[in-house]
Amino acid sequence: MASDEDYMAFLNKANQDADEGRAAAQSSRGGGAGQQRTFKTADEGSELPKSIAEVCRDAFYVSEADEPFKGVSLKWKGEGGLPDEVEFAKLINHWDAENAQIDIMDPVDWDSQGEYGNVIDAVREATKGNDVRVYRVARDLTRAEYFVISRDDEGGRIVGVKALGIES
Repeated sequence: MASDEDYMAFLNKANQDADEGRAAAQSSRGGGAGQQRTFKTADEGSELPKSIAEVCRDAFYVSEADEPFKGVSLKWKGEGGLPDEVEFAKLINHWDAENAQIDIMDPVDWDSQGEYGNVIDAVREATKGNDVRVYRVARDLTRAEYFVISRDDEGGRIVGVKALGIES
C-alpha cells in the first residue's frame, strides 16, 4: 500500500499538470493572465449621451455573472442604417473581424421578458427614436457581449450600451 507522502506527491503533480495545461491553453488563445482582450467601446474624446450615462449607473445584465452595462460611443459614418457584422467587428476592434461570430437581433427578441426596456428606451432616446439593434458578439463558448446600439445621425457615430453575458 502507498504511503501518505506518495499519495500527496501524486496529488501535487496532478494539480501542477492541470494548472500548466490551463496556462498553455490560455496563452495559445492570446488571453494570458492580465491580457484579457477587450472590445473597444468608445473613441477618444467621445461623450455618452445623457440618457445612456444615466441608465449605465444602475443597470445590470443578469446572467451567471451579473454585469453592469457600459456606455458605447463609436465614430461611424456608414450609409444609412447600422453596420453589418463585419463592419461592427472592425468598429469594436475584434481580433478576427472577418470571422467574428456576431448575431444581429431585434431588441424584442433579445429582451423577451421585458427586463431591459429602460436600457432600450435610453438608447432610443439618445438617438431621437432611431432604430435600435442588439449585436451579440461571441467571445468563446460560454461568454458573449451584448451591444445595444443605435445610430446618432447628428454625431456621426453609433451609441448605446454593452454588457457581458455568461451562458453555460
